[in-house]
Amino acid sequence: MSDSKVPVRLRGIVRLTDRGPLLEVEVGPFWRIQTKDDLTPYQDRAVWIEAWQLGACNLDLLWIGEG
Repeated sequence: MSDSKVPVRLRGIVRLTDRGPLLEVEVGPFWRIQTKDDLTPYQDRAVWIEAWQLGACNLDLLWIGEG
């Protein structure tokens, strides 16, 4: 990643779909989460995530925690 950008931090609910994990935020779009991690433990739970933004609604996950 570029040194000029900082990761985004978002709070939302993880939704697991056939097309991959999504982050549902209170206001705004659903974010597609790109990760090799198993997000099943976070399914339908409120979380905080930190990620690199890849395009309009795609995130490359760096960190996830309950929130």
